[in-house]
Amino acid sequence: MAGAWGKRPVPSGQAILLALAIVIGVGPAAPARTQDLGQEAEKGRGLSAAEAAALEQRLLDNPQDLGARAQLVGYYHAGRRTNPRRHTQHVLWFIRNLPESEVLASRRAHISPMFDADGYLAAKRAWQRLVRREPDNVAILRHAAGFHGSSEAAVAAALLRQAEGVEPSNPEWAGELGRLAWREARRFPDGRDPAGAARALVHFERAHGLSGPADRVDLLPDLALAAFAAGDHEKARTHAVALLESDPNLRDRGDPLHYGNLVLGHIALSANDLEGAGTHLLAAGRTRRLPIERTGAPDMSLAKALLERGESAAVLEYLELCLDFWPAGEERLKDWIVLVEAGLVPDFGPLAF
Repeated sequence: MAGAWGKRPVPSGQAILLALAIVIGVGPAAPARTQDLGQEAEKGRGLSAAEAAALEQRLLDNPQDLGARAQLVGYYHAGRRTNPRRHTQHVLWFIRNLPESEVLASRRAHISPMFDADGYLAAKRAWQRLVRREPDNVAILRHAAGFHGSSEAAVAAALLRQAEGVEPSNPEWAGELGRLAWREARRFPDGRDPAGAARALVHFERAHGLSGPADRVDLLPDLALAAFAAGDHEKARTHAVALLESDPNLRDRGDPLHYGNLVLGHIALSANDLEGAGTHLLAAGRTRRLPIERTGAPDMSLAKALLERGESAAVLEYLELCLDFWPAGEERLKDWIVLVEAGLVPDFGPLAF
């Protein structure tokens, strides 16, 4: 099952969307498939100012050039602190003209009320009109929920429940409700909110029951982490062991080994088994150089907890192991190693569940 808001299977309505794009006159420069527009938005992050200006000129000649507009969404998202209005204008065009387009599932299409409060309100009203007009259109409900997810979790949850009412057997909606509740639980001032984690766990369990074998494996990290945060160590252990025992044919990444051992390590630490926790931490780092796809980076929560107990040897070895499968974090890992060797606990930032 895809995580976050941006990785979604293409809904059946996209065929209609593509036909519409052809009818309204998409120019030859636009991508052939509307579902590629999310990739175009990502590509826009690397545009130069001159390249962005050239795309703006293309839009003057052909406002229906979807590829150019999607790239500009990505370009202006990267610079939204200095020019939020231009980003908003392009996003609003997609909402008003092609609300089912996958570019709107990209985080590059999110409008922050912090940078453009008026633009956020305009987009919010546009989504409200669309939902009222097509209350059973799950593509619109998906994108509207994604738009509200960062700033208005309750509104996003209501939209996801509405989509689940339309497609009660689709595990996507329960999974997204779980991720939304889990994200809110992690914003708790004193750490993870056990009640919020328990709510997330209920949604994840429903999604797990509706999913096929491969997607069930993808959900196991969420189940194990949420169960541990909710204080249900028995369920957490069950899901962690299931991760380690999952079908090798479904384990083409490091997530099962990483998160299975991570959760078992936390359970051991909660029982004051420092040796067991350290053993699982090292096992979490031995992913056979496979990437951690769930977050793109190793989790540091168990490492931090062990450092706070004075257990630095296992943490240093774990950080060394992480160098094998997280090349993008090499500089940070080396800095953390220096700090740990000096007897300090690094600030691992968001890399802790």
